[in-house]
Amino acid sequence: MSLRARIFLIYVLCVAGAFAWLAYWINGDLRQRYGESSEEVLVDGANLLAEQLATDWPLPLAQRFGNLAAAMSRLEQRRFAAQIYAQRKTTADLRVYITDNDGRLLYHSVPGHRPGEDFSRWTDVSRTLAARYGARTSDEWRTLPDGRRERVSVAWVAAPIFVGDTFVGVVSLGKPRTNIDTFLDSARSQLRNVVLATIAAAIAIGLLLYLWVTRPLQELVEYANSVSRGEPAPLPVSGDDEVGQLGEAMHTMRRALEDKAYVESYVQSLTHELKSPLTAIRASAELLADEMPPEARKAFAVSIERESARLNDIADRMLELASLERTRQLPRVEKLALFELAAGAADSVRAAAGARGVIITTQFSGADGVTGDPLLLRQAIDNLVRNAVDFSPQGGHIVVSGEAFPGEVRISVSDQGPGIPDYALERIFDRFYSLPRPHSGRKSTGLGLNFVREVAQLHGGRVLIESPGSGTLARLIIPRQLVHR
Repeated sequence: MSLRARIFLIYVLCVAGAFAWLAYWINGDLRQRYGESSEEVLVDGANLLAEQLATDWPLPLAQRFGNLAAAMSRLEQRRFAAQIYAQRKTTADLRVYITDNDGRLLYHSVPGHRPGEDFSRWTDVSRTLAARYGARTSDEWRTLPDGRRERVSVAWVAAPIFVGDTFVGVVSLGKPRTNIDTFLDSARSQLRNVVLATIAAAIAIGLLLYLWVTRPLQELVEYANSVSRGEPAPLPVSGDDEVGQLGEAMHTMRRALEDKAYVESYVQSLTHELKSPLTAIRASAELLADEMPPEARKAFAVSIERESARLNDIADRMLELASLERTRQLPRVEKLALFELAAGAADSVRAAAGARGVIITTQFSGADGVTGDPLLLRQAIDNLVRNAVDFSPQGGHIVVSGEAFPGEVRISVSDQGPGIPDYALERIFDRFYSLPRPHSGRKSTGLGLNFVREVAQLHGGRVLIESPGSGTLARLIIPRQLVHR
């Protein structure tokens, strides 16, 4: 697993864990908060009942709780419609019991209880008898309308009854927690949905940040891999942030390494290529120091002149190629007709080719508009045509053709020369690598095809050399729209 994937996974786990813990804590706290709210209302109600009962307490026992019993009976029969947020309440479920100051039951609103029962053991009553706040929650059974029985949890809150300053009894007000549980279930469901939606939103935001931050880093990794393979690749990121600065630093480092490798390669290639003409010049000069016939002296002088010219040609071509290879951007870009450049290149060498009986014909078809540097493209095509002339036999035929495609234009140069040996095909674009010309036996500087390849790459194109057996076919392929390397 990649580092960025691990970072995102840790982020997801942390977000999910944090919100899950928060939901667990809130879920546990909800019951307590709902219970506190309900209990606070029961406290008020119990004390209100205590005050009302204190008024009726002097009445005989048989009449003392008559009003309360009648009110509780009517309350049980009462039907209403109260929409409490998402919950609908239609009946009251309060219950009351009263004990004397010894904890003996005097009245209970729920049938099945007999006066005189000892309620002093219940926490709400016992604590109130001890002059403390009394409350409890107990499980009870209730009969449903369909005859089934279910266990319900009932919260009780007690309040002391005083007649004047005399403590005479305890009243406990109770309420089943069924509605509270319904509210809790609804709240928990909403909490769960909110938490899940929040986690999803946090992960989505994290994913966007992950892609926003890590995608440029991945592009830099791919850029570095392309550079290590020696493939041309544009810098994928830019900007003033840290990622952009890292990309610029990598690009600067790449250029520095390329420049170093470039200098080393050129020095090695140049040293190797200069050895041959320098050796010939030195040998000729040493021999000229001795006495020899005029004819021999003239031959050695011609050799020195020829090798000196070759050194000068190598230097010129190397300067030309070096300037091109270090070019980061084409010096001149415009819309141009590639077939017209190819026809011009063919015309420029037609006279020299005709001197050896070599015929040059041109064949072009389609729309040839491309974007590029006309001078460099003309020079590249000229190199291909001159190569074809150099390798063509006496009376040979060279065809310069052009084909137009939707995304690119191709210039092809074919000759009827001896072709390129298999062993040379892989090295044909190497600097200073050259094959002997059939008609003279001499080699060129070996920089022409390297120059053509550089021009093609600067335009985002490519050059292909094929040698099917006899003759050679060179193709220069240029995109219609300029593609920077």
